[in-house]
Amino acid sequence: MSVNHELPEEPIRSKGQATLRPAGYPEFPATIRDISASGIGMIGANMVSPGTPVDIHIHDHAAHGAVRSCRPEGDGFYIAIELD
Repeated sequence: MSVNHELPEEPIRSKGQATLRPAGYPEFPATIRDISASGIGMIGANMVSPGTPVDIHIHDHAAHGAVRSCRPEGDGFYIAIELD
């Protein structure tokens, strides 16, 4: 039996906690909002400039990408990250 672990191209809602480590900024906690094959959307307390390289740490896993966009949302910011 084969199991497909690929993510869809369209973002799907998700949740969980992560730590973001953007280059040139202090690390901070973030909440996962959505995820797709090419990226992840997170809610965090800090604004991060588009184009900033970022490491994402979720439990014992890590990913790397760059901030595609960052906009105010509620009491924080929605940070869209394109994964490498």
